[in-house]
Amino acid sequence: MRLWLENVDADLQARKRDHHWRTLPSVASRCEPEMVIRNKACLQFCTNNYLGLAADPRVVDAVRAGMDQWGFGAGASRLVAGNAAPYAKLESDLARLKQKPAAVILSSGYAANLAVLKTFAAPTDVVFSDKLNHASLLDAATASAATHHTYPHLDFDRLESRLRRTAEKHEHRPSPAARGRRWIVTDTVFSMDGDVCPLPRVAAIARRYAALLVVDEAHATGVLGPDGAGVAAQQNCQTDVALSIGTLSKAFGSVGGFIAGPQAAIDALINRGRNLIYTTALPAVCILAAQAALDISLAEPWRRARLGTLAERVRGELRQMGFNCGQSASPVIPVILGSSEAALCAAELLSQMGVWVPAIRPPTVKPNTARLRISLMATHTDEHIARLIAAMRKLRQSLERSSRPPG
Repeated sequence: MRLWLENVDADLQARKRDHHWRTLPSVASRCEPEMVIRNKACLQFCTNNYLGLAADPRVVDAVRAGMDQWGFGAGASRLVAGNAAPYAKLESDLARLKQKPAAVILSSGYAANLAVLKTFAAPTDVVFSDKLNHASLLDAATASAATHHTYPHLDFDRLESRLRRTAEKHEHRPSPAARGRRWIVTDTVFSMDGDVCPLPRVAAIARRYAALLVVDEAHATGVLGPDGAGVAAQQNCQTDVALSIGTLSKAFGSVGGFIAGPQAAIDALINRGRNLIYTTALPAVCILAAQAALDISLAEPWRRARLGTLAERVRGELRQMGFNCGQSASPVIPVILGSSEAALCAAELLSQMGVWVPAIRPPTVKPNTARLRISLMATHTDEHIARLIAAMRKLRQSLERSSRPPG
């Protein structure tokens, strides 16, 4: 044990040296634009509560009423006694939103991603993943029985080349089962860069090589596309998607993940998906909260419209100041600064001005691409945005001063 702990401590010391050390920030208020984080009141631009529904009074009321009827803990897995009645309606509504025959809810988006590839990707299969997919998608592909290849971010020539080589390598196997299936898995909105995948290009490649396309719409569901159906709907690619994965914990302000797809696939997940079978169900009140948020999001499209308007405004202002915001086209806006130390110093300076924007560092992002990650909410007011822009302008001035040669 002593040697093990020495190795653990050496790793931690290296993280401190390289400015990669992390601690858990204490939060003492609800998920609103103005929060108390690390005992300090601040204006936050760090959550995935895109539509501002996590603390909406109607969502809170739905939870209060649900507590009276259901209590809190589910008490069992969904297959035993945890499948509370509210699940059925929400799954039906999510399937309708995604224009799929059926859907199933799991305990988290991470669990949903794991369930898809661990359930369906066989030893003879090959999974192709964008290198900037969320960690849960990459972990799922690695944990599956299939061979896993990554391709450079949005490099579809490289994706097609690897698919072609795989097809040629497998074509001489004795049977279709032995030749296996090909899977292409991709985020639709990439969580650290905020850029959007051009799904028609991916879908065309999938058709050419008879590959199954799986998309993670975690940061797009509720935010982009008609009724917040996501990027696949926005780009008219829903029929090309074999399975669509989403969360209840971002735009819908609750907790949980879901998978939408053909009825047979959903039935298979219920019967074979270890990430659903062997875990306690989400409490009914979590489902009721997500249902209330979904209903509000459909009835109040102004939330998506405002979110898009704010994102355009903030990106435009930051780029005009000279910040590198990458190819962001969503409410996630990176401000790429390079070194981890620079990102930490920038985040600290903003914190001193009462604005909380987290520093994102390796290994979450590639070396030398450490950044601030701004996340917007529909409930950020014009005054909130003005405060953010003013703070970022002061940060820009500070960076320019520090880069000038002495004298």
